[in-house]
Amino acid sequence: MLNLLIHCGASRVDRNQVERTATPSSTQTWVPISHARLLDLVEGALQGHGLHVLNQAHGLWGDGQRYFGLMEVQNGQAHDDYGLVLGIRNSHDKSFPASIGLGSGVFVCDNLAFSAKATIARKHTRFIKRDLPQLVNRAVGRLTDMRVRQDQRIEAYKATTLRDCRVRDLVIRAVADGV
Repeated sequence: MLNLLIHCGASRVDRNQVERTATPSSTQTWVPISHARLLDLVEGALQGHGLHVLNQAHGLWGDGQRYFGLMEVQNGQAHDDYGLVLGIRNSHDKSFPASIGLGSGVFVCDNLAFSAKATIARKHTRFIKRDLPQLVNRAVGRLTDMRVRQDQRIEAYKATTLRDCRVRDLVIRAVADGV
């Protein structure tokens, strides 16, 4: 379920390597935060909302200048066929803001692709250290709401029976529409 795609020069790393990545000094208008700080904020918010990390993947690019990560999370119940994912990215080279993506199909790539049902981002400007904890907490709160809606939607899908002729019709229409 973790779609962390590493193919443009990044390397898959563990959490300890992320924590050892140096953070550049701030300027008057640019205030980078460490990749580890962003991860700590996310993990703290997850714990505060009763969510547990089941699986995670991390990547670094360009001597740690860019960080990419995914976390599969659960709250109370695990499903074998689907889950909720939180994507994270951060940069020290000003290429993108600190970002979090939420959903069941989050995609993070070292080519800068970042896709999720809901995303938040905060530029590395003067008040990032003040604003980011609240933004992360709000985003993780949305994840809890998403889980409830996702469970209801998937249960409805599983409870729906389709006749063979309806399935054939859907497949033919999907192919005709280029799906």
